[in-house]
Amino acid sequence: MRSDAIRESAVMAIDTLRENKLRSALTILGVAVGVITILAMVSIIQGLNKAFAEQIESLGSNTIFVAKFDASFGKPPGQEERQRKELTIEDADAIRAGVPTAVGVSPIQRELAVTIRYKEKQSDTPILIGATPYYEFTHSQYIGYGRFILDVDMAERTNVVVLGQDLVKALFDNDEDPIGAEVRIDGNPFRVVGVMSLLGSFFGQSRDNIAFVPLTTARKFYPRLEQPQSVFVMVIRPRTRADVKQTMDDARDILRTRRDVKPGEKDNFGMSSQDALLDIYNQLTGATYLVLTAVSAVALMIGGIGVMNIMLVSVTERTKEIGIRKAVGATRASILLQFLIEAVVLTAIGGAFGVGIGEIVSILINAYSPLPAYIPLWAILLGLAASAGVGVIFGVFPAWKASKLDPIEALRFE
Repeated sequence: MRSDAIRESAVMAIDTLRENKLRSALTILGVAVGVITILAMVSIIQGLNKAFAEQIESLGSNTIFVAKFDASFGKPPGQEERQRKELTIEDADAIRAGVPTAVGVSPIQRELAVTIRYKEKQSDTPILIGATPYYEFTHSQYIGYGRFILDVDMAERTNVVVLGQDLVKALFDNDEDPIGAEVRIDGNPFRVVGVMSLLGSFFGQSRDNIAFVPLTTARKFYPRLEQPQSVFVMVIRPRTRADVKQTMDDARDILRTRRDVKPGEKDNFGMSSQDALLDIYNQLTGATYLVLTAVSAVALMIGGIGVMNIMLVSVTERTKEIGIRKAVGATRASILLQFLIEAVVLTAIGGAFGVGIGEIVSILINAYSPLPAYIPLWAILLGLAASAGVGVIFGVFPAWKASKLDPIEALRFE
């Protein structure tokens, strides 16, 4: 078909839409709702993915995590994992000495639900971290003022503590210097020797509501690791990102030897890199994507059914017009194209409205909810393409029906 014929069909289709504003608006609304559904769901999932990647990146682009349990999200450890023996400080020392590509190895013990008190003020929500002097460099988290934990603190198991900035604000007055003050952690006296720099949050959990004590001191007061309150993990920092695999292989060999894992047997510890954590997360969100895709498809199908219904009504109302056009030489192809373009224009306009409203919904989600929302360019293009596709799919039958009308019978139609 010539381009001028296509242009003429498009103009006629748009004119018809203008003449039936209310009917066209209702059809556009149905498609827009489907596109809004797509964009709202994509924005939430993409926002969560982006936030997760940024949070993992904040731990270091080449960080390796080693724990008693295998890496997972939301999946409780199995019986075999719970029966594994704990990792130790000596394991971390062996990796530090035996893996040349590891420039930092930081074993930590995390304790939840501790109480920190200073005079009449108290905080019941902080996280207590038993750390070593290697913590700062390995985690890229540094002291703000004062000092961090020293080797002598580890050797003598001294009761010293480094506070996060949220704890300083909660326990001390604005003009009060916390350095040298004595606080009580679960009733035990500790001397404040430093305050961390501002660390921000990790998955909505403030990293400034935290207290650091020597790891040996933590083991003294919290000798039993009771899940999930107590966790012992190691964080390894390879020399470069290119050294991640070699560092993991060497560290795995050392741990398998130290933990008496025979050749061919499964590791009795969990080891994962930043990329591996992202892969696990993406696998979990992949199932969510399938569900959301099904919901979005249903929403678009409902809009498409509305388009087909309106187009069938339009064909019936304009039967005489179709007969006249055929009588003066219009071909089946031109009739079909006219009605098909009309359907596509309807759904494309609905898609454009849906994209605009979807962007507004994304902004509102970011502003008034804890969920991150982000709409990538490909999702916008997908919404527009999907809306146009709905017009093609659900407009074909009405257009075909219009093109098949017999001109004599059409002219007689009342």
